Amino acid sequence: MRLNETQRRQVIALCQELICAESMAGHEGEAAQVAERWMRNLGYDDVWVDQYGSVVGRRHGDRPGPNLHFDGHLDTVPATGLDQWTRPPFSGDLAEGRIWGRGASDMKGPDAAMICAGAFLPRESFAGTITVSASVGEEEFEGAALLSILREHPVDAVVIGEHSDLGIGIGQKGRAGISVRTVGCAAHSSRPEEGVNAVYRMMEAIARIRSLPAPQDALLGPGINELVEIVSEPFPGTSMVPDGCRVRFDRRLVRGETPESVMAPLRAVLADLEGIEIDYLQVTLPCYTGATLSGADFHAAWETSKDAPLVKAAEAALRQLDLPVEYFTARFCSNASVSVTTLGIPTIIMGPSTPTLAHIVDEYIEVEELVRGAEVYMALSQAVLRVG
Repeated sequence: MRLNETQRRQVIALCQELICAESMAGHEGEAAQVAERWMRNLGYDDVWVDQYGSVVGRRHGDRPGPNLHFDGHLDTVPATGLDQWTRPPFSGDLAEGRIWGRGASDMKGPDAAMICAGAFLPRESFAGTITVSASVGEEEFEGAALLSILREHPVDAVVIGEHSDLGIGIGQKGRAGISVRTVGCAAHSSRPEEGVNAVYRMMEAIARIRSLPAPQDALLGPGINELVEIVSEPFPGTSMVPDGCRVRFDRRLVRGETPESVMAPLRAVLADLEGIEIDYLQVTLPCYTGATLSGADFHAAWETSKDAPLVKAAEAALRQLDLPVEYFTARFCSNASVSVTTLGIPTIIMGPSTPTLAHIVDEYIEVEELVRGAEVYMALSQAVLRVG
């Protein structure tokens, strides 16, 4: 099913309007208003904003059937290096066959494609329900907002609309934020022998952590444990031996890893060091509604079998549109961690545009890729929610 000219203009306009609504995590209110208004104007049967600010819309087919859920996040990373952007990052400019701006690919373009696809599909052409969520907070706390939606409104299959070049995402590395803290003893920096430097203790801890072998996964590749932040205490430094130091590791997970299995070797390798604490980061994300998302920063890896009905439906949708059937596994983390590993719902990642455009200066999405994304979502909905 191809979009007509009016539908093309609508998906482009929605993408532009979403980009113009600046929406870092916790500040998605304006973008949420855009998504809600478009869902209502496009004729969704039910539209609501939940306690955390995610916007959810549903359309029902002309007979009972399963519930297919599409999810995309409204929040973006900040637009940094503003002097390097050739177009204003929140302009949504349409030029050179592209829509430009922060979030164009990650993931307001996919959001627009999902919202429009869910509305454009004729009601008589599917059985069951199409649900689309424009969720909040993903860039800072993957899955938390979607988990709340899916627990309250169970579904049969989930499509995460992250950019995949419209390939079928059948697996994804997970992610965990790990915090390490060392405690020393303060002293004047002219008499360091009277204190214990917490940074030196941390240097030993870092070396030991880095010596641990990476877990291997035939599908997802090696696990990763990368140091991303280090801060001494007090900060900024003065004429004082630091009595505290904290670091953050970004741990990329492979299949089968659990909170216990990831933490056990870390604790073991640090066991004989004094003044050290290690645990998962606890995320607290105030939402624009006044509610708060919180929890441990651990998001498991997952895989969906190529033989799963949802994957077969995605293959059929691509073939219907004469597009290549390709598979991929994501190196990044997404909301899919909760739908698969927490709730056990069949899930794939599938979206227009390419991962290399995420978070970059002069982010954009190709117009034809955006339109094709909406067409793929319509074909996928028909393949999953077959009439008869």
